[in-house]
Amino acid sequence: MTAADLLAAEKRFATGYIFGAIEYQVGIPVNDNFAKRREEIRKCLLDGKFMSDALYTKVTTFIRRHPGTLPNSAIGAILQAVNDICPEAGR
Repeated sequence: MTAADLLAAEKRFATGYIFGAIEYQVGIPVNDNFAKRREEIRKCLLDGKFMSDALYTKVTTFIRRHPGTLPNSAIGAILQAVNDICPEAGR
């Protein structure tokens, strides 16, 4: 699925897809150097109270504002949007 496909998808499906991508990114523990960033993202999203509508809006708005993401993977666009929502500490 591309970012353009995500924008064209029915909202409930797109919301579930967004949550699934983020949950996989931050919820699946692996032994790597990304553990600290995973915790930062999780805390940022929880502290920001990003419920389904708010997260859907943030991600789809990010994609629309960055049209270069449209032909690319929706997962990549979602992760870019999350990095925009939750910048790394000290950035």
